[in-house]
Amino acid sequence: MNIKNTWKAGIYIRLSKADEEKNESESITNQRNFIISYLQENGYELYDEYIDDGLSGTSFDRPAFNRMIEDIEKKKINMVITKDTSRLGRNNEEFIGYTERYFPEHNVRYISILDSIDTYLDSVGNEMIQIKGMMNEWYSKDISKKIKASIETKKKQGLFLGGYTPYGYKHDPLNKYKLIIDEAVADNVRLMFEMFVNGNSLDKIAKYFTNKNIPTPSVYKNMNFNKDRRTRNLWDPKTIDDILKNPTYIGNLAQNRRRKVNYKSKKIIANPKDKWIIAENTHEPIVDKETFELVQNIYAKNRNRTEKSHEHLLRGFIYCKECGHRLGISQSADKKRHYMICNHYRKYGKNSFCTPHSCRYETVEAEVLKGIRKMCKKCVDKKKFEELLKNNTKKSKMLEEINKKIEKCSNIINNNNEAIKTIYKDRAKGLVDLDTYKQVYNELINETNENKVLIEELEKSKKSLLNNKMYDNYNYAEKVEEYLSMKKPNKLLLSNIIEKITIDKDKNIDIYYKIKPIFDYEIGI
Repeated sequence: MNIKNTWKAGIYIRLSKADEEKNESESITNQRNFIISYLQENGYELYDEYIDDGLSGTSFDRPAFNRMIEDIEKKKINMVITKDTSRLGRNNEEFIGYTERYFPEHNVRYISILDSIDTYLDSVGNEMIQIKGMMNEWYSKDISKKIKASIETKKKQGLFLGGYTPYGYKHDPLNKYKLIIDEAVADNVRLMFEMFVNGNSLDKIAKYFTNKNIPTPSVYKNMNFNKDRRTRNLWDPKTIDDILKNPTYIGNLAQNRRRKVNYKSKKIIANPKDKWIIAENTHEPIVDKETFELVQNIYAKNRNRTEKSHEHLLRGFIYCKECGHRLGISQSADKKRHYMICNHYRKYGKNSFCTPHSCRYETVEAEVLKGIRKMCKKCVDKKKFEELLKNNTKKSKMLEEINKKIEKCSNIINNNNEAIKTIYKDRAKGLVDLDTYKQVYNELINETNENKVLIEELEKSKKSLLNNKMYDNYNYAEKVEEYLSMKKPNKLLLSNIIEKITIDKDKNIDIYYKIKPIFDYEIGI
């Protein structure tokens, strides 16, 4: 029996947008032809091709890659071949996880042709797997910085580089980097500004658009792109708020309003206003500048009014027991009484599948403060706290020592990574012979791994110390005594004592404390 016939090969091909822009030999066709030629030369059986086109290597969550893993699990393939290691991925942690753990555990042979890596044979490139993974990730970081810089330059020039256009605009068919007004929905944007200027709140505007069954930006987007997604057509006040504050609607293109956490993550977060990139007079405005400025002035007045108004002590702490959303606070017409209502219900009414949870804020605050004071009095044990006070200095020094050791280990790891990078480059230039390279590389890797293990042990010790009930309760004790000494606590002190407060539909209150073990104190109003 020919042993080559026992291998059922899956060839994996990946092309990112960055690779595509380089116009190098990384095309899908080139990769495929290269690998197919290798298979034919070596007499291996091709089972299937797995192609991810236009996807970054920093994430391993890719459709074709996931399908390949499924076929491995079903034992349909036992060999994976790529043109080089970077095609498999550029996230070193996951790359090593697959090449050194997952593939061997599933009896899968991995071949990277250009890197001379073959995990079934004693190939010269096998010892380079770790360094290849690191270099691929370093490359990804570097290219990410360069692409980001290039994109920011284009944005400053007034070129629109977003995937989806702002609501009310669409791409110019003659210039994909320019916005033109989408007259089908532009009047909706104008109406939002008009309603806000006329004194309507964000909630009222959102309810109006929901009741009129006007498609939300996400629903409208799906309609335009023929995507059959069952998105609920509920307007969120935050959506209205985002539109009303966006200078794009007066012809000034505002970009960089959001950003990814880092090059590896898909999570998007808001950028502070000083990080926005605004190019003036890049397209036709939907709203005139006078109206836009009037809206911003109203925002400023409302903000000042809020800052000067009564500061509700429990704002931000109280949640709906049923749906998990915060309870908001509103005031009566005479401004003498304040009421709490589930924010989710306030936004969407019956569509929220929740109830109002309406109750007087003043009553809730009084009952909560009473409950906290009652619990604090039960918890105070002077003798116990004196004993904890004596032990605290010792534990603080232990924590400080642990943190110093962790920092030292981290510095060693970082320095070793730089050293590995340097010696790899020296080896590539022929400045270091292979034996010397292997010796130094192995020493650095071993030291790095040892320090990683040490950090894990130190973190466990640190966690154990911090989770110590005696230690936690000492810190809590100070806050308890401070609370009892005050007629009415401030918000900062309260945040040190309680985790959250929940109110159910029957107006029962649950207080969750930050003390270990947690004391849950239930009250009814």
